[in-house]
Amino acid sequence: MFKYIAIFLLTLLLVGCAAKPDFDVRKQQIQYKDLEVVKAPKGEPIIIAVYDFLDMTGQKKPGGSFASMSTAVTQGSYQLLIKALSDAGDGKWFRVVERTSLPSLLQERKLIRSTRQQVNGEGAEPLPPLLFAGAYITGGIVGYDSDVKTGGYGARILGIQSHKQWRQDVVTIILRLVNVQTGEVVVSLTVEKTIISGETGGDIFKYFDADTLLLEVEAGVARNEPVTYAIRKAIEKGVVELINEGAKKELWEFEPVKEVEVPEIKDYVDPVLNIEIGEEKVEKTYEDYLAEKEKQKEDRKKKIQEKIQSEKEWNELDKETEENADETDNDSDSDSSGDTN
Repeated sequence: MFKYIAIFLLTLLLVGCAAKPDFDVRKQQIQYKDLEVVKAPKGEPIIIAVYDFLDMTGQKKPGGSFASMSTAVTQGSYQLLIKALSDAGDGKWFRVVERTSLPSLLQERKLIRSTRQQVNGEGAEPLPPLLFAGAYITGGIVGYDSDVKTGGYGARILGIQSHKQWRQDVVTIILRLVNVQTGEVVVSLTVEKTIISGETGGDIFKYFDADTLLLEVEAGVARNEPVTYAIRKAIEKGVVELINEGAKKELWEFEPVKEVEVPEIKDYVDPVLNIEIGEEKVEKTYEDYLAEKEKQKEDRKKKIQEKIQSEKEWNELDKETEENADETDNDSDSDSSGDTN
């Protein structure tokens, strides 16, 4: 009985190891943190256009024994690049103008213009001109290399096995900045991002009760880094590198760092209080302390001697006064006796 209970608990333990992943819907945050904290540009934001940023790999998702029609990487990298440019430096670096859906934009402006003319006639207010860009960005996803590195480890003892496997893929993108006036490619960058996938699992294959009872349990969990997440992080890193490379080539400048003014420290004299500062105290040594104690002892001894000397003088003065008084009394008695005779 206890053996069946142990088998049941072990089965629950293995099943519990295969945790169900959390699929939550949330707002995507910037993954490459340097994109937000990059230094602001000197002057106004740069007007820039993006014409295309496509998947140039042509790879399909691996489907095992069947052919898959889904592509290995996202087809929305163009939108990811526009989002990264808009977020650069907290939105202070670039003003992105629309170019991919330009026919739709021109058609909408044409409808607005015709509607205003129908309502207001020839005096209809014209539309403001479209912004033009001095440079545009192009490029694409040029590489997706799967199984660049693979590995794993495992162990089996008495029909109980545990294993772990991992795989590494690499995605590569290219960004180019083109000068509209000259057609020159002024900046060209290549950025790579590693994609890590891992799997952990275990199984039990064991006979019980003299090979009449067979137990077979298998459980595992796999975690794959999203390819879209990797491409997004690579694009955001590429935008940061594009900004830094453009600053090195003096295409634009960073905003100078403001120097913090440190107030000058001056001697402060309060005209009301007018506090006088005494002499600085000098720390005394042990020898100075002994000398001071000895001096105090000598001063006390000298004061005692002076006091004793003063008492002696007063006693002598009192004695002389008494003697003078006795002599005066004797003289008075003698004079009285002479008068009587």
